[in-house]
Amino acid sequence: MYLGVFDMNQRLEQTRKVLREKQHLKKLIEEDILELERDVRDLEKMLDTRTDKVIS
Repeated sequence: MYLGVFDMNQRLEQTRKVLREKQHLKKLIEEDILELERDVRDLEKMLDTRTDKVIS
């Protein structure tokens, strides 16, 4: 009986640890996505500006 409770507590702690790690990775990925979106916008603006100068 006690062994089962210990196993459940151990599994709970391991699951919490994995959850924290995954949440951290999710945050890093979200930050990376935001940075890439900014880069895309900046590059699009640069291209638009260059295209406008070439056309003029």
